[in-house]
Amino acid sequence: MAITIEMPRLSDSMHEGIVLRWVKKIGEFVEVGDHLADIETDKAHVELQACEDGTLMEILVPEGGSAAVGAPIALLQSEFGAASCDCPPCPGVKCSPLAARLAAEAGLNPGSLTGTGPRGKIMAADVRAAIRSADGPARRVQTPLAPRDTRHATRVDNFYLYSLEANMAYLAAISTPIAVQCEKLIGGRYSLFDYVVRAAVKACLSEPEWLAGSPAAELLMVLDKGEKYVFIENASDKTIYNIAMERLAARAEGPPPAGSITPNILLCDSRVNVEAQRSVLPEMPHSIISIGGTSPKTGIEAGRPVSKLILPVTLYVNANILPESKASKIAAEFKTLLENPVLLLL
Repeated sequence: MAITIEMPRLSDSMHEGIVLRWVKKIGEFVEVGDHLADIETDKAHVELQACEDGTLMEILVPEGGSAAVGAPIALLQSEFGAASCDCPPCPGVKCSPLAARLAAEAGLNPGSLTGTGPRGKIMAADVRAAIRSADGPARRVQTPLAPRDTRHATRVDNFYLYSLEANMAYLAAISTPIAVQCEKLIGGRYSLFDYVVRAAVKACLSEPEWLAGSPAAELLMVLDKGEKYVFIENASDKTIYNIAMERLAARAEGPPPAGSITPNILLCDSRVNVEAQRSVLPEMPHSIISIGGTSPKTGIEAGRPVSKLILPVTLYVNANILPESKASKIAAEFKTLLENPVLLLL
């Protein structure tokens, strides 16, 4: 069953939109909420998200092309549909076409799988789960590219790597009045880094094994293009206020002497070379976090445009300390905390 992707209406005055970029390619499987394409109107740059699971069958409007509101721009093949495919049939087994194709490509027998679809039908997700189990904890690659979600990790050297996009719109909404009050109390405002530090520590400690014998979480912040270093001891006991006070008090004195500190979290801003910072540490941190600059973006949720403030985050979790399943939970918790800042104040 084909699902028509239409040009969304983003405002009452909008009559047409331009497809700037297709993020997904023909033949790729997409899930609800996946980023399909970037759409431009006369007022906004919008992220078009999938509203159904399925395979992108056909792109009707190419990149750079325009379409009227409500006009078809792509076709999605629903996983629940009865469309045919070139994969071998699954005799005696209820199997979706996409699941059958994935099983054939992976050399799996669909009859050995447990289906989670209607009446026990084997779905693509069931096949993917079996493939992940057979592949082991993580996939080793030679590039730092990683999936955008927090469910599966890419392995780089001895780290699980997660590339996240956190919506900081809620933090932006509450941070201004807080910052004004802070300026009166401490002579300086809370920084985005103060919230990120608190989120990083809480997320890492959500898995007790993450400490790996260390007495406490200790964090090294590297800011201002690597000119300012802030070492936070016993970070688990520090509130955002404590973190802000230590950051404001720190001087721009360059890196600490090699081997003088052993943080288990390394946090770098977007203009800092992470590899260069690791050289001053005597041991590999348990987690490394690199954040970029925030950028506004408009997304579609429940058919309505929603303003977002996206913070790109790269999170590394030491694979010698935790299995992928627990590292993924830390990544998911980190994103949750950043997008729900009230939890950071508790």
